[in-house]
Formats: sequence, C-alpha cells, structure tokens
Amino acid sequence: MSGRIEGFEALARLNTDLEHAPAHVFDRARALGLGAEFEALAVRRALDVAAEAGLAPDTFVSVNVSPLVLGHPALWAVLRSRDLRSVVIELTEDDAVEDYRALRRVMRRYLDRGARFAIDDAGAGFASMRHLTELWPSYFKLDALLTRGLGRDLRRQALVRALAMLATDVGATLIVEGVEHTEDLMHLARTRLPILVQGYAIARPGAPWPVERQSVNVG
Repeated sequence: MSGRIEGFEALARLNTDLEHAPAHVFDRARALGLGAEFEALAVRRALDVAAEAGLAPDTFVSVNVSPLVLGHPALWAVLRSRDLRSVVIELTEDDAVEDYRALRRVMRRYLDRGARFAIDDAGAGFASMRHLTELWPSYFKLDALLTRGLGRDLRRQALVRALAMLATDVGATLIVEGVEHTEDLMHLARTRLPILVQGYAIARPGAPWPVERQSVNVG
C-alpha cells in the first residue's frame, strides 16, 4: 500500500425522478427480462465517461458485471471493439456459478482484449472463495462487513494479513473494501501489505469524473 491512486470503481446512479435505489431498478430490469441489456448499458456509460475524462496513466476503471451477463451478446457488443487494458470487470454475487469451465471460456474473450477480473465480496461466503480458486482473478475484494473497525480488531487484522498473502501466492491483489475511518486506513498503511484499499477514508462516491490526480497521503 503506497498511497498511489490505482483505479476507480464505476457506480450506477440514475438521473431520474425515481425514488428507488439503483439496485431496485436493476432488479426490476431483471424481472422484466432486460437485466443483461440494462447492465450492458451501465457498463457502456461508465466506460464512455471514463474515456471522455481520460484516466490517469496506469489507472483502471472497475465495472460490475454479474456472471450470467458476462456471456450475453449485449455486453459483448459493448466491449468487443474496445481496448480493455484499463478495465477491470468485477464479477458480482448476483448469480450462482454452476459451470466454471464455461465461465472461464467466456472470461478468455475479455482477457484476450486486455481486461482483468476481480471477485467481489471475498470472505463473505463459500462461493466467493471458490471463485478465487476456479477463476484466478487479478483482484479479489474483501467484503466490507469484515473490515469495519479493523484498526482495533486483531481478528480482522489477522484475516487481512492471511488473505493478502493468499492473494500474492496465487498472483492476485487483495482489495480491502469498506475502509471508512482514518484509524483503519492508518493501520493498513503501517502493515506495508501488498494491498489496495477502497472506502470513505480515501474518497466518497462523487459525480464523474474525479479531478484529483495526486496520490493519497497515508502518512
């Protein structure tokens, strides 16, 4: 953990008068049989905004995609002609994965275009840990529920150390989510672990695109 900005996560925000949270609208789209198209639209918009703003050198933008949508023609139509070397596709827990071999074949078409993959919510359940062993992602993200109060919790600290070393051993990088307090951020900085950190202690979600290009000061 060096304090350098490594990447940004794209979050869906609806510019409408709807009172519902984005997650509710995505659920409604799935119920209407339009879930894949809606996810693909969100990914397209996120990457268009990133391209218009211009990512800082050697940074990435992460977009959320559910495993079943990864192989859908709507998503491939959005991504097939793009340079994906600065894109991280974060596989969500929305769908159960029944055939890992088939999923790896779908992942390969994006890997061949330069994309990298992340696994969401590592440690939150058996499925996420199996994703790590079956899919060999570049990143896996420690669930925020396991990181709250990290600076004062020896058990959580031990978990972060263990998962950071596991990630290194399998050629991945651990992303610690949900770091909301300076105390927790300072603890992680002191560990010198090979991790990335995400949370309110660094930056809150904001309108596109962040103007900050400098490194985050971690002391």
